[in-house]
Amino acid sequence: MLLPAPKPAVAPEIEPFEYRLRVPNDARALPIARGTVRAVLTAHELADLVSRAELLASELITNAIVHTVDDAELRISWSQWDVLTLTAWDTDDLPPAPRAVPHPYDVGGRGLALLRSLADHWGHFSEAHGFTCGSSKAVWCSITRAAIP
Repeated sequence: MLLPAPKPAVAPEIEPFEYRLRVPNDARALPIARGTVRAVLTAHELADLVSRAELLASELITNAIVHTVDDAELRISWSQWDVLTLTAWDTDDLPPAPRAVPHPYDVGGRGLALLRSLADHWGHFSEAHGFTCGSSKAVWCSITRAAIP
C-alpha cells in the first residue's frame, strides 16, 4: 500500500514588525537584551532564528556598551521580505574596526568576526542625529531562515 507523500511544511507568513529596547551602559543589561530577542522571535513564531539572533544581538550590544559610555538601543525588525534585522545604535560615530586576527588568549576582539560569519549581511552607518539627537552610529546585521552557505 502506497501512502501519499507528505506535503512540504510552509512557514506561516509573518507580518512586519519592529521593537526597540533602550539598553543602559551596564553589562547586566545583556541578558535582558538576549531575553527580549528570544521573547520577540518566539512570540512571532520565529523560534528557528532565536539561537543565531541572540548571539548576534549580544555581540552588537556588547560592542556598544564596551566602546561607549552612554545608553545604546537595540532594534529588532522583521521585514516583508522575511529578513530579520538587528541594529545596535550607540553614541560613537566612529565605524567599527574589526581586528585582523585576534590572539587566541585575548579576552575580546571576536565580536565582529562572529558577526561576519553568522550573519547573512552586516554593515554600519553614522548619523549626526541618530537615536540620541547627537552623533551616533548603527551597526546592523540581517539573517533569514535559509541555511548559512
